[in-house]
Amino acid sequence: MTKENKYRVVFFVLFAISALFFFDIFRIDLEDKAQVMPIFIYGEPAEMPIIEERLGEVDAAACSSTKQGEKVVRLAAISMLKSKTDELGGNGIIDVRTSYGKHPDLNQKCPFGVSVTGTAVIFDN
Repeated sequence: MTKENKYRVVFFVLFAISALFFFDIFRIDLEDKAQVMPIFIYGEPAEMPIIEERLGEVDAAACSSTKQGEKVVRLAAISMLKSKTDELGGNGIIDVRTSYGKHPDLNQKCPFGVSVTGTAVIFDN
C-alpha cells in the first residue's frame, strides 16, 4: 500500500467516524443534568417556599489559585452543595454561607480556599 493510499484510508475512516457523530448515530451527551434547585444565601431577603423537612447541613470546599478566581470557585463549590443535597433527597438549600481562607478539607498549600455551607431542605411543591 502506498503512502498516498494510507492517507486516503485514514481520511475516509475519520470522515466516517465524524459522520456518525454528526448525524447522531453516536452521541456524546454534554448537557448538564444537574437538578435545578433554589439556593437562598444567608442575609439576602427572599420569598422562600414552605420547608417540609430540613435534611441537615451540607458543606463543600474548593481551592482557587488566584484571588480573582475565588468567585468562580465559589460557584463550583455551590454546585458541589447541590449534588450533596441531591444525594440526600433535597430540592433546595437555605442559609448558604461562604468563607474564604484555610479549610481542613483543603490542602495546606492552597493559597485561596473557598468553603460554603448550607442546610439541605425539601421544599413543599
